[in-house]
Amino acid sequence: MFIQARTPLDFRRSAALAAFFSSLALGATAPPPSHAQTEPVHDTHRTDAARLSAALEGSWVRNEDLSEDPAASVAGQFASPALRQLADDLTSSRHRLLIEFPGRDVLVRNARGENLRLPTDGLARYDSAGNASNAFLAEDSLEIVTRGDDPWAWLWTETFYRQGDRLVQLTETQNFSSPDLLFRTVYDHADGRPPPWPSATARRSPAFVEPAAIRIVPPRRGYRELLAGPVQVRTLIIDPLVRSVEFRLDGARVKKSGKPPFSARIRLDDPPRPQTLEVRAYDSAGMLAGSDQVVLNRPDSPFEVRIAGIRSTASAEPPALRVTANISVPRTATLERVTFYRSDHPVATLDDLDTGANRGEARVIPVDTQIEGISPGDFVRVTAQLADGRQLEDAELLQGAEHRGEIDVQLVQLQILVVDRRGNAVGNLTADDFEIRENRAWRPPENLHASDDVPLVLGIAIDSSESMNFVWRQLHTVVRAFLEGALAEEDRAFLVDFDDTVRPLQALTGSQPLLRARLHRLLAQGGTALNDGILFSLLQFRAEPGRRALVVVTDGDDLHSRTKRAQVADFAERMGVPIYFIALGWSDPRSTLVKRLSRQTGGRLFRIHPGQSRKVLAREMQAVFDRIREDLWHQVVLTYYSDRPSGADLEPEVRTTRRGLTVKGVLPLEALQ
Repeated sequence: MFIQARTPLDFRRSAALAAFFSSLALGATAPPPSHAQTEPVHDTHRTDAARLSAALEGSWVRNEDLSEDPAASVAGQFASPALRQLADDLTSSRHRLLIEFPGRDVLVRNARGENLRLPTDGLARYDSAGNASNAFLAEDSLEIVTRGDDPWAWLWTETFYRQGDRLVQLTETQNFSSPDLLFRTVYDHADGRPPPWPSATARRSPAFVEPAAIRIVPPRRGYRELLAGPVQVRTLIIDPLVRSVEFRLDGARVKKSGKPPFSARIRLDDPPRPQTLEVRAYDSAGMLAGSDQVVLNRPDSPFEVRIAGIRSTASAEPPALRVTANISVPRTATLERVTFYRSDHPVATLDDLDTGANRGEARVIPVDTQIEGISPGDFVRVTAQLADGRQLEDAELLQGAEHRGEIDVQLVQLQILVVDRRGNAVGNLTADDFEIRENRAWRPPENLHASDDVPLVLGIAIDSSESMNFVWRQLHTVVRAFLEGALAEEDRAFLVDFDDTVRPLQALTGSQPLLRARLHRLLAQGGTALNDGILFSLLQFRAEPGRRALVVVTDGDDLHSRTKRAQVADFAERMGVPIYFIALGWSDPRSTLVKRLSRQTGGRLFRIHPGQSRKVLAREMQAVFDRIREDLWHQVVLTYYSDRPSGADLEPEVRTTRRGLTVKGVLPLEALQ
């Protein structure tokens, strides 16, 4: 789409198209024009942006064989002459394309000579009618999003990315009054010599999030418990056209369900082993509507370093000690280097330890070395470093040290938040401030990791129903600021959009520009499927390592969910992810599920009254997100060693020994990777 005076040209080509454009806006009164302030571009992003710009810029001509015809996307959906005219105009305007990057702007010119020029800072620019346009460089693509005036009845997104030697332009539309459109235009470079790939990251196509149709709700199990024998498998159906679901285990069909709630009882191997569970959803015509799969009983382990043994080597001259250590490596990580120290003096460095033979699986890598010249008071220290830069160590005094056997215990990690009597998050804690009881036995705390030491996995689910229009602009601004303030460099987040259906707005990513970009794809329309939105969001965590939290912004009503409240409550209780609800409405949330989950999961429920000025409303929303961010900063991970066998259920209880403080929620984590 091309914009002149910041208005979509494709919608303004004729009186008929102008009428169509007006129908999309639903006759809303345009807000007064405003102008976003340009923020400085961080130096850390300039290099990547320059590389991507070099890959996209130049003159491109449409490849007729590979491009999708806009008229074909319209045919059969609408008899509207305006929509057909729009498709014809799109076709004629895309014979040729020029992309340039003057300064920090992007300039795009189509075959008609129509120009679009916008800064690539991702901030919205508004025209006199209130339509907003954003341009940004997000990972491997350039995205340009234009949305209609309040109540934002339409949304138009153009995404440009490289695919091999070609340029792809992906066009997506959403609006109230006509079917959504999605088509691709493929271009070859005009002179036959496209810009070379400047970096490895620009070689792959953007990972667009496909619409969800079905998701597996994992079977009930305890913390790190392995599943065997008959288990009940349930699904979350998102596409209302699904009429049957097929269940497959390790590629073989085992069950088929032809009616809601599309569940099945399947038999897993005993003794347990990793097995792949897949579901395939079909519509009434027997066409595949979507699928999902999970690997059950796939073990993982945290990144851990532990000195396993110290032995005297009497035969050595001079006398020395043989020190062995076990390095526990998560399945997604690579061990790069292990260094042994005698006190602060390096003794030996071992590298090239992780050859990749077991990549993709959790493993324990044993290492050892000989240390000579021991003096009274010396200690041995072992440090291990992963390829991504993370580093851990273990240390022990050498004098008088006895041999220790191999690791026969498992490290357990518990995410906790401690609050005072007023409910305020508390910091400055140590491992000695806690007591742990597991299966009626006391376990000594091993360590306490601050939030800076453990990456955060943050989910944000936004109710985009029509009733949210009154806070829509403020919500975008506040959520963007919250993401910027809450996420550190190693943290990741995902975005879920729900109205009367559920959409994965952005899969889990650590890219701030990409998260901000996806916020612009929200469109307030339709009803509310709150239960489906919560369950779908919780399923995104699955076995993701690290601290976890989910923020749900909603008006609290549920009118269109296919999932029952009891199913959501059961799964949320099993997951234990703290859920923070921000309820926007004139009264308390009608759904009792909101109150129940915020209390049971260790989250919070915030209520915001909409009957305030825009300025006051924005300030109150900002205060709520600041409170959530404060909690996230004070989340800690308490670790201890359990002698329960691998695969056995663990039920740890934690309390603090400090007076006046309370442990708010205990979440066992799968692994700290």
